[in-house]
Amino acid sequence: MADWSAGFGRRLSLRATTDVEGTVRRISGSAALTAENLWLLVCSAILASIGLDTSSAAVIIGAMLISPLMGPILGVGLGMGVTDRGLLQRSLRELAVGTVFSIGASALYFAASPLAVATPELISRTRPTLLDVGVAFFGGLAGVIAGSRKDISLALPGVAIATALMPPLCTVGFGLATGNWAFLLGAFYLYLLNAVFITLATFAVVRLLHFPHHEEPTEAARRKERRLVTTVAVLATLPSVYFLYDAALRIREQGRITSFVEREIEEEGRAVSQWEHDHGEGEVLKVYIAGAPIDSAEADSLRGAMGRYQLSKFRLDLVQSDVSAGDLTRLEGEVQRGILRAVTAAVAARDSATAARSRDMGRLISDVARELAATFPEIAGVAHVPRLDLLAPDTAATEAFLLTFSAAVRRDARLDVLQRAQALARSRLASPRIVVQER
Repeated sequence: MADWSAGFGRRLSLRATTDVEGTVRRISGSAALTAENLWLLVCSAILASIGLDTSSAAVIIGAMLISPLMGPILGVGLGMGVTDRGLLQRSLRELAVGTVFSIGASALYFAASPLAVATPELISRTRPTLLDVGVAFFGGLAGVIAGSRKDISLALPGVAIATALMPPLCTVGFGLATGNWAFLLGAFYLYLLNAVFITLATFAVVRLLHFPHHEEPTEAARRKERRLVTTVAVLATLPSVYFLYDAALRIREQGRITSFVEREIEEEGRAVSQWEHDHGEGEVLKVYIAGAPIDSAEADSLRGAMGRYQLSKFRLDLVQSDVSAGDLTRLEGEVQRGILRAVTAAVAARDSATAARSRDMGRLISDVARELAATFPEIAGVAHVPRLDLLAPDTAATEAFLLTFSAAVRRDARLDVLQRAQALARSRLASPRIVVQER
């Protein structure tokens, strides 16, 4: 048993294959942003900005692979771990320079870009959660472990992709260029979260592997160091805990709304084409209904049933279309919740060039609705519903986005937003049949 335990311990031990001197030399060297690294940083920032602006994951991944920002962050962790004040100060200075260069390059791009709208890739980097803490910490662990080996590890490119330093910085640049402070602050917090926990992971590995100290610290200095590390970790984590809690609440709430719609509203001869929250008028749940109409008595009954689904805080707003039960029968069930996806897929299936894109149309429609709300502050609410032309030779569907404006928005400003929103929606969905109207 003892032999097995010892053998298992040797199998998991990292010390035997750790190149201490080489690791210190490599990290210390990469912490300095040379002229070459600064140009790589600018190129990486522009590439990542293009990827975020066009929602291209491949371009974003490429940008992360060439970014040299990991060097200064690892230098900060190593400087803390081996008590090298010179390396620590130099790494912090280089990290600040790299951060400013990256934000500046991305802000210039978004200021000049003809698009510069809040794409799903940008939005996804504005509310980091506790899960992002895990990605940063374990990505940092993998990076230091892989980088401290005597042989070059194939894991390093994967670490660069997982820790994702450049996209949050470019999202900060987007927020700076467009004046969107929510994007700027949320993305910068994600960047700080990544940087802090990669640093702490580096510090932890350096201490666990017993790298020799550059300056032997006193016991008082060790206690101060431990308090500082703990304080920084807790302060950096707290907002992400809230964001994760908020995200979990939203997911559960959406599940309850889905159950309410499916069990209480939908029935034979009636379908719900879409439901959405209208935050411009408080907690309102708007449900768009096709088929058999709902009278006032049934509507009151539905409002009473919302308590059973823990939805009492919502005011139910039923939006009934002029699509009749007979129309539903003629469409043979296509007016169920996925009507737009089904009709669009049926049309796109006749064109092989758009068949692949049609599979993701339902997701894109929801993304565009969120993008419109994030891009135009004049909009109080966004809904998207199918507009059907049942008299056409072939059943055609044109997506309609209905915008609700704040009361203070002038008529000319509304018309301008409607035109720009329609151009954006048509561009994102690659269809000239998209209509954007004021509700």
